[in-house]
Order: sequence, then C-alpha cells, then structure tokens
Amino acid sequence: MSCQSTLGSSAPPPWTIRHSSRIAQLGVKPRPGAQNTQRKPAPTPSTQTDADPNRAAADLLKELMQKRTDEPIIKFFEKGESGKIERLGDEDAFRESMGGVDDLKKELNQTFAANMRRTLSRFRNEGGLGALGINDVDSIAKDFEDKLGDASNPEDTLESLNAYIKDLESQFEARGFDVSQFDYKNHAATLGVIQATARVDPSQRKRHPPIPQIPEKVWSFNQRKRIVRLNTLLSRTTREMRRGEDVTAKTAQTVWKTYGAARQSLAKAWAHVPQDVWNLLWDILSLDDAKNPSRLTYLSLLARDMSEAKVALSPSQQLVTVEAMFVDGWEAKAIDNWKRCMSTLGDSGADTFKEFWELGVRMFCQQGDLVQGERAVNKLLERQLDPRILLPYIRSCATNPNAEPRIKAWDAYRRMRDLLGSSMGLEDYDQVISFFLTTGQTEYALQAFVDMMSSSTVELSGRDRLPSQIGNKFFFGKWLKRLIGAGDLDGAHSVFEFMRFKGIEAASIQVNGLIGAWQRSGGADNLERADKLAWQMINARVEFVENRRRLSTMEGPVRTVEVSVKSHTAAMPKATLETFSLLAENYRLRSLHGELAKLWDAFREAEISPDAFMMNQLLESHSQNGNIFEARQLYQTLVYDRQVKPDPYTFMALWKMLGANRLHNIAGDELVNETRITRETFAEMVRFASVFKPDGLDGQIARKILHTFRRLKDKIGIVVALQAFKAVFDFTPPEVLALEMMMETTSLAWETTQARQKLRLIKRKIDSHVETRQKSIGGSLTLDEMTQKQRGEEYSSYLQAAYMQEAGELANGQVSMVAKEMGVYDILARKGRG
Repeated sequence: MSCQSTLGSSAPPPWTIRHSSRIAQLGVKPRPGAQNTQRKPAPTPSTQTDADPNRAAADLLKELMQKRTDEPIIKFFEKGESGKIERLGDEDAFRESMGGVDDLKKELNQTFAANMRRTLSRFRNEGGLGALGINDVDSIAKDFEDKLGDASNPEDTLESLNAYIKDLESQFEARGFDVSQFDYKNHAATLGVIQATARVDPSQRKRHPPIPQIPEKVWSFNQRKRIVRLNTLLSRTTREMRRGEDVTAKTAQTVWKTYGAARQSLAKAWAHVPQDVWNLLWDILSLDDAKNPSRLTYLSLLARDMSEAKVALSPSQQLVTVEAMFVDGWEAKAIDNWKRCMSTLGDSGADTFKEFWELGVRMFCQQGDLVQGERAVNKLLERQLDPRILLPYIRSCATNPNAEPRIKAWDAYRRMRDLLGSSMGLEDYDQVISFFLTTGQTEYALQAFVDMMSSSTVELSGRDRLPSQIGNKFFFGKWLKRLIGAGDLDGAHSVFEFMRFKGIEAASIQVNGLIGAWQRSGGADNLERADKLAWQMINARVEFVENRRRLSTMEGPVRTVEVSVKSHTAAMPKATLETFSLLAENYRLRSLHGELAKLWDAFREAEISPDAFMMNQLLESHSQNGNIFEARQLYQTLVYDRQVKPDPYTFMALWKMLGANRLHNIAGDELVNETRITRETFAEMVRFASVFKPDGLDGQIARKILHTFRRLKDKIGIVVALQAFKAVFDFTPPEVLALEMMMETTSLAWETTQARQKLRLIKRKIDSHVETRQKSIGGSLTLDEMTQKQRGEEYSSYLQAAYMQEAGELANGQVSMVAKEMGVYDILARKGRG
C-alpha cells in the first residue's frame, strides 16, 4: 500500500495535521508549504540510475511482481518537485519525508527562542534586567535554547518550558525576590515588583521558603497531568496566602477537587509527596466551618491519606482527626482515641491542652456522659480558661429528663454567670434561656431572663406569686418580642402559656406578633398553630361582646358576687383588627375562601370597626372566587354604611374585578353595561381622590385604567381619563404607557421586524405631533430636550388627539356626557374656564 500510494498524489503529512492545534497553542505559526516539505536522502544505487521517471516506475513494478520465498520486503519512494521518483532509505525516512517532522521541531524551538530573546530585550530596555545585575541577553537565550533542545514533541516542549520557569522562580526566591507578587498577566506590575525588590539591600529582603510542590518526573505522562494541575493550584494559592489574601470557600473546594483527581495517582507512590505539601493541603482545607461546611469531611480523608503515606500528624492535626471521626459517626472510636491521647495532647504543658479538653467536653456532653463531661470542664476551669465551656454541659444536663441533672444545669449556669461577671453578654443569656425553654423548664428560663434584664439578682424560686415588677404583661412582652425576633417561636409560645398559668394576660399585639411569625414560617404545623390561637382570640372577643350586650340589657343596679373557686389561668387575649387582618390575608393567599367567609361572619359578631386593609383582603378574595356582585356590595356597605375610608389598594382591587380585566370577549348589551360600570368606577375613584395624596396616582393603577377603557374600545373614556389624570391627579403617562396604548398591548415586543417597524412608525408620528405643537406655541423643543413632566404632557396630548381621530364624528355633547358619567365634568369645565 505504501509503495502504491507514492505513485499517485503525495499524501498529507500526518504529524502536521495531528499536532497543528498544539503548535498554535504554543504560539508557533505553521511553516508555509510545510505539507509539501521534501527530503533528499543520501544517494543509493537506485537513485543514481533512476534518471528517467518512466524507467523508475517500470523498475518499481518489476520489483513488486517478483516472487519472494522469504518475508516480503517493503521499499519506500517519493516523487520530488521535478516529478522524479526517488527511493528512500527506510520507513523512518519515509515518515519524515511525509510530515517534515524534524523541520517543524526545529522551527518550534527556534520560535520559542526568538520570543524569549525579544522579551529579554524588552526587559533590558525597561531596566528590569539591570536591576538584577544581568546584561548578557544572549547567554540567557542560549541557555533557554539548550533547555528546549531535547524536546521531541509539543508535550515535551511544554514540560521543559514549565520546568525552566520553575527553575527561574527558584533563582528569584534564592535572591530574596517575592515570587508570590509576580503577576504573569501583567508584565508591568511584575517588573515593578522586581525593581522595587532590587533597590532593597539583599540582606534585608524577606525570604520565603520555596513553595511546596510534588515532584513531577516520577510519574507517568497521564499521571503527571493531574499532578501538574495540583502543583499549579497549590502554587497559586500559596502566592495568594503570602500576599495576605484569605483562603475562600471556592478555593478550598477547588483544591479538594483537584486533589481528589490526583489522589489515585498519588496513592501509587505516597512516599513522593513531601511533608510540606501535606501541611499546605491541611492549611487550605482547614478553612473554618462557617465558610467551609465540608471542612471535617475533607480533613478526615486527608488524615487517612497521610496515615497511609506514613506521615506523622501534628498534635493539632490529630485533634481535628479525632473530631472528624466523631462527626462522621464513629463516636466510640473517636472517644477511645481521645483517651489514648490524654497523656500527650491533654498534658498540662501541651500546646493543645485547651483544645483537647474542649473537644472532650463537647464529645462527652453530646453522648450524655455527664460525669466525664464535668471532669473535662473542671480541667479547663482549674486553669481559669473561658467559663463558656460550661454551655455544652448546661445543655446536656437540661435535656436530661431526670430532676438531678436539671438542677445541675441550673447550678452550672449560675457558676458560669459568677465566673463571667459583667463580661457575660446577651448571646450567652439567650443560649441558656433557649436550653431551658426547649426542655420545658420555663421557670428556670424566666429566672435567667430576669438575670439578663436586672442589674441585681432577683430570686423567684419558692414564690407563689411573681413580684409586680416582673409579673406583668409589659415585662413578659419584652421577652416575647425578643424570642419572636430571634425566631424562637416554640419558646415564645411556651412563655405565653406560662403567662396564662401565672394569671398574666398577654397583650393582644404581642400574641398577634406570634401569629404573624407562625404564618410567615410557612410550615403546616405552624400555620395550624396560628389558626388555632387566632380563633381562640376571636372567640374571646365574641364572648366579650355578647357579655357586654347582655349586661347592657339588664335592669337595675348590678352587684358583683365573688365566687369561692378561683381560676389561676389568665383570660385569653381578645382579638383585635390586626388579628382579623392577619387571618384574612393568609386565607386569601391560600385561596381559603370558605374560611374567609367564616372569618367575615365572626368579624361582624366581634363588632370591630373594619379598616381598608381588611376590606381589601375581602374584596380580593371575592374577586378571586368570582363573586363580583358580593364584592361590590361589600364595598358599598363598608364605605358608605360603616364609613371605612378606602385606600389606593382598594381601587386597584375594584379595577381588577371589572369585566374587561376578567373576560375574554364582551359584546352587545354586556359591553354597554361594562362600559357604564367602568365609568362609574372611575367616578368613584375621583370622589376619593384625596387618598392618593401626597404620593399621587400610582403608575400601575393608571396603566390598569387606560387598558381597561382600551379593551372596551371606549375611546372617549380614554380621552376623558387622560384629561382627568392631569386635572385631578396631576399625572401624565410615561412613554412606555403611551406606546402600549398605541400598540394595543400590555407587553411591548421588539423581537419581530414587524413589531419594530410599527414602533418606529408610532414614534415618528409622536415626534411629528410634538413638532407641530411646538410650532403652534412658538417653541422648538424636542422630546429629548423636555423635562419628564413636559414629555408626559406631550404623550397625553398625542393620545387624546389620536383617540379623538379614531372616534370619528361625535354627537353634540357626547364628550360632556361621558365626563359627567366619569364624575369629572365640573372639574374639567372649571379647568377649561380657568
């Protein structure tokens, strides 16, 4: 096949095709005509006689047709530029002839060397080499060429280049230059670092130890890729750390992934991983738990690898390993290892004394071993270390169901408080209070809260009644507010029940805060608790109203009679308007229209004056449920019979429930009726125009109004609404709203050519309208030159003119009639006269 192929067109050079992308990455451009590179081997007997191409071909065919008794012999030929066929010495010569490999290798190295010479020359001209005492550029370039001389392929070239750069960095570090400050993407910054360091006396330069690296030559090619990637990342991270930058969670995660990719290769020869590399990996991966949630997982596996590599763990690393073992679920094994290390890591003279015994406290308390936990606590307190180590012990004792450990929890709290003195902060108190509340020990929690709120100690134990300065709803209200704000809703509920047990009626506003917090949490259990407590308050309010009504019907004087049996439980706080509003909004959001109807019945029985918020929730609920007639009746009753003052949200609800915003098609008598109702709704809004001050008419309500009239094709209604916006609400439409109206859409689209063309046409019409108006008043302003208010007036004027033109010829007085229906005739008439 090889011989036959040489008789036809020359084959493409395989090496050039296969490796051209790698050469491009190295910055080497393919040599022109490289694919046609020909070799002229040393003359052979064949080449000396093959002067005639036809004769050479005949000889070749003759040799091919000869019968051989031994193994076949393959000979190689090539056709020169002149068309002459020449025989090659062997297969290697044939391959080189096809690809021009040697020439490409040589050119690749020459290109690298040339680039190096240019870079060095630039540094010399900028003064960078002089700062290092280097003047001979040629010797450095020659050294570089020698380093690359043996590279046989792009991979080897890159590897040689990488080794050369590392060698240069080592030389820089040996002279006291901080390589971590070098920025290879910013040559000017790197040059500045070099020059600044060169000005410092060599004896005064800060010398960093070499960056820890894993030897790369001992691994196979595929393994080396992962090792090089890990080395590069460790080098970059080390430089960042030496610059004073904190290790980020992303960096720790990236290092872990890169180490994981190289781990299988490293496991084949753990002995080649230096000790300082292990330490660097440990330092990076031991980023604190707040930023690095997987810290213990990382370090646990790293410790196992270090153990397999026969690397001795430092005392602090041993402690972290024990902790990681405990967290991973090997509690018994972790505690056994901790005990074995007691004589070394826990010795009074050890640097790890504090951390060792703190770890013991946490592990024993989590296991419920109070004896060993207390022993570990005492070891620390004997050295007068931080008394807050008692917190895990207090929690462990408090969670124990027996009485004796719970007493120990209280005693430990008092001990910690005495030791800390004035340095005991609010967070310390909050933790202790939380321990007691979550375990149902509300009296202990109250005593701790009193300690937190009082400068002096007030003893509550052994008292049947709480002191007046404590046993009141205002003092407990502070506690409830603090617990709710901290998100401890179960604790807040426990305090509320404790108040009732002690005969203290909580303020409704505080209980409403708990109900709202339960609703915001979104959990099914908390929503059920909120409903239950709110309805208990509502029933208490209804019962109070019934008793008041019954009392008012009695004749003659009323005498109070004391009963012998006294109830110590305080009354349930009575529901307020806020209680009903919380439930109404929650039921509307959850589409519980039946519950909302039940709530409205209870609201009327409770005889509470409603407000706009409550009304809005009911209107929204009726609208969502399709009960439009009931919603309008409710509005009329509350606003005109109960004197509830609507707000802007009320009118947004009224506009949303109109037929034009609910139905797809409206025609015939229904269209006439909906147009009438829409105009009446506008008149109602004008009647309560004062509720929109001082902020003015909201743009979304104005948008809803104009699009409602547009859907009804009520062009005169649009014109009157625009005039009323300016006269009554001091509002003018922005550009987007004007374009939406002319495009007859609520969503402007720019994607299609047709939409863009239509928008451009409308803009030209608006610009023409503005230009004509400006000429009529003697002005020359364009839209871009106008203020926002002036632009709004121009858009309003254009829309009015456009819709009046679309309306065509009108009956006499038709605009006035529409203005009267919309409640603005007198206002617009006054403006016109003015």
